[in-house]
Amino acid sequence: MDILDPARMGEYMVKFKKIQNFIHNAYYADVVMAAEMYKEEPSVMKPMGVKNFMAHTDMMVGRNDYLFSSGIIRDGDLTKVYEIDEDLITEEATHAWYKDEERQHPYDGTTIEEFTGFVDGESVGPDGKMIHSKLIDPKGKYTWIKSPRYDGSPMEVGPLACILVSYASKNERVIKVVDEFLATTNLPVSALFSTLGRTAARMLQATLIADNALVAFNNLIENLKVDEETCATYTIDKDKEYKGRGIGDVPRGMLSHWIRIKNGVCENYQAVVPSTWNAGPVDSKGVKGPYEADLVGLHIKDLTQPLEIIRLIHSYDPCIACAVHVMDTKGNTLAEYKVDPLYGTCNV
Repeated sequence: MDILDPARMGEYMVKFKKIQNFIHNAYYADVVMAAEMYKEEPSVMKPMGVKNFMAHTDMMVGRNDYLFSSGIIRDGDLTKVYEIDEDLITEEATHAWYKDEERQHPYDGTTIEEFTGFVDGESVGPDGKMIHSKLIDPKGKYTWIKSPRYDGSPMEVGPLACILVSYASKNERVIKVVDEFLATTNLPVSALFSTLGRTAARMLQATLIADNALVAFNNLIENLKVDEETCATYTIDKDKEYKGRGIGDVPRGMLSHWIRIKNGVCENYQAVVPSTWNAGPVDSKGVKGPYEADLVGLHIKDLTQPLEIIRLIHSYDPCIACAVHVMDTKGNTLAEYKVDPLYGTCNV
């Protein structure tokens, strides 16, 4: 509704131009400089472990006009883009601290905790010596994050997936910006399949949004001349069952929410979030997700300062707050909360 207020529109324009200037004159330049400095660094240019990418249509700039394209790339092949078949999206908990380990479609997904703890082992201490530690059990359950799969395959989502899918889809806006960056840095297209490429893709995505946000803004203004509705009304028939989903690309990648409604209330609700796709553990077939697969073969110069690991994982921009749990391992209740959904939400 802010767009109905001229003062709010003016405030948006001032803030937008400031951010647009930063992206064009600082962010872009910083990544170009980083490309020059790190394009020969093995840990930055190391081949990726997972070369499957998935992105969803997003950023509407006009009626039936989207800035970014939808689709799937397999094995790094930019000559083919496959349509997303939502029926092929599943999650499993073989190595996650949940019950029901079989692959489940989100409409039928379950999230019932089953914490199995850690195992005794050794790790590198601050002085470089091995010390006794509690470690994850790589053969058992070791994370609160499930393993999402598409047709049984791990997928990377996020800015790199968004840029690659749009580039391979012959999206002219994206092709122009990507080719300009590659020409400026003297990098081949293959360089995008790396930590550097992932970092650059986030900047290129921001650049494209900065270049096209005013197109969307002006189209919204024009739309006010014919339509001032601010929401779509709905009714729920308690005698019917419903299911629905919302899918889009958010800053960290493809996000999907899945709901089933019965007797007028929510019967099941699951969210398959971007960092789950990227950070998910090994699945029942022994196949690693993007984080883990990328770390295989990574040379660490100093185990007490594993900058190579930090640099690689940070390129995904992790957000795993939804997978952080506070609990008593003996099963005692720590606290209970009641939230009125009509007045707000609560993340615990």
